[in-house]
Amino acid sequence: MPDALPAKVAALIQSMDHRYGKVERPPVAPPASSADAAAIMAVSAKNAQVVAGVVLGLHGPPAEGVEAARRLMLHFVDWNEVRVSRPAALVTVLGRQPRAAARIALLQRFLETYFLRQRSMNLDYLFTLKSQEVRRFLSDLEVFDREQLAAVMLTGFKYPVFPPADVLRDVAEGLGLIRARTTTLQMAKRFETTLEEETMYPLYSHLYSLAQDPERDAILAKNRKGRK
Repeated sequence: MPDALPAKVAALIQSMDHRYGKVERPPVAPPASSADAAAIMAVSAKNAQVVAGVVLGLHGPPAEGVEAARRLMLHFVDWNEVRVSRPAALVTVLGRQPRAAARIALLQRFLETYFLRQRSMNLDYLFTLKSQEVRRFLSDLEVFDREQLAAVMLTGFKYPVFPPADVLRDVAEGLGLIRARTTTLQMAKRFETTLEEETMYPLYSHLYSLAQDPERDAILAKNRKGRK
């Protein structure tokens, strides 16, 4: 008997696209086609912003991280300046964005550790590595916990893992995607073994959007009523 989960998730994504908007990844720029220094620097800066946006987007919809990275680069020269700036100044730039202080703290910890390891702020270097190499590199930095590392790999590098987040487990259960008493790790494994990576990414984003939605309880109650 075929597994019903992929069809359930596809229907959920379509519904959530209408509520929260279609989920799209920030594109990674291909290597510059010429030896022009300005073109090379432009590609490097664009891809570095993608990396920073991934880190800023942890524990929430990835689009929030993309927007946070964009705001920072409107006010600061580069990620090295962000690394050495006062956290309060960076938080001010993010304004009322959810969890601004926590986002900045994690980003600066990542940037500092990355700098000590690489002696540069060439964050785009990560896009020159294979997925397993990226995972090993980031794991060795010892900045991210298990959930965060999985989220970085899924949202930034298309690695087919699902972040084992308790808040996502609760919402997934409320939507009927997993059974009651399914653990967080069991949920992640279920999604990883049943869904394609291109499906896990919007599912991850929409589950976080719903988890943060002020109308979350009403939406979940309506969903449960519709399944009866």
